[in-house]
Parts: sequence; structure tokens; C-alpha cells
Amino acid sequence: MWTSSAIRRPIFDLQIVRSVKQLFSRYQMANKILSILAAIFILISPPGSAMSLRSPLKACIFSEMQLKLTLYGAPAVGAKITRSVNWKKEITDIFTADEKGFAKLPAMYSSSITQVLPVEFISSQVIMVEYQGNDYKIWTYAKRDPGENSELGGQPFKLICEISDKPRTERAFNSILKTSCQW
Repeated sequence: MWTSSAIRRPIFDLQIVRSVKQLFSRYQMANKILSILAAIFILISPPGSAMSLRSPLKACIFSEMQLKLTLYGAPAVGAKITRSVNWKKEITDIFTADEKGFAKLPAMYSSSITQVLPVEFISSQVIMVEYQGNDYKIWTYAKRDPGENSELGGQPFKLICEISDKPRTERAFNSILKTSCQW
């Protein structure tokens, strides 16, 4: 004779299948919502921001900078300039000042999915100058906006740096800046 326990189906397996289906359905819905939010965010981004319809994941981690380096008023000819940027990883590049103490550091860009998510952007920036056997830290800044030239409130970087000056710390452009440069 058959008893109810002999023909009982494993309810546990059915519950697992239902749970997996529900999770998958929620995952698909969350993906759709994130896609819609990303599209809306891209479309309402203000003009001039680092985001564009061609590259919505692109962030300017260090804007183009034009430097004039002097030591006691004289051009720092041949000064070695080391730029370090840390956003997702540290990137370092090196430049040399020309015969008039000028150097142009090109903008640096990086891409990340975080550009379309509601998370805070922070890119740390440091510029060191090595000249006549001495090291000078002329720029330390925490960039908090992925837009180009946001470090100086939208102005292009054209800095005059007397490397012998003691760097000053000031609250500027929505962050803290320590520099021996003038703009």
C-alpha cells in the first residue's frame, strides 16, 4: 500500500528553484534600472563636464597644466618634474623644463564604470620638482570633480611656481590645495 510519505515530492528542491528564479528576476530588473539611470545621467550631464555621449566613462584625473618654474626669480632650466596621480592606481610621468623654465603637462584621462554610478570621485595629485640637487613639492591636491580644469574652478592651468617658496595650504575649488604656485 502506498503511503503519503512514499510519494511525497521533495518540496525543498521546488523552493530552491523558485528562489533562484526570483533572484534572477530581481537581478534582471536591477540591471535594467541601472541602465536607465546611466542613460538619464549621461543625457542630463552639464556641458563641459568630463562625460560625453561618446565616452561616458571617461574622467579627467589631471587637467593639462602649463608651468613656469623659477628659483629665486631665475628660470629653472632643465628642472625634472615628476607628476603622480592616484585614482584607481598610481600613475607617474616625468617632464623637463625648457630653457625658459616652462613645461607643459598634458591632461590625463581614465575610464571607469564608477563614472555612471553615484559615488564620489577623488583623484590625488602631486607634483615634485628636482632641481640643482634639491627636491621641491610644488603641488598637492585632491581633485573631486572629473571635469577638465575643475582644479582651478574651470580656468586653464597656467601656473608660475617659485620653487624656493614654502608651499601654502588653502581651501580652494572644493578641496584642500598645498602649493608654491600662483595662478
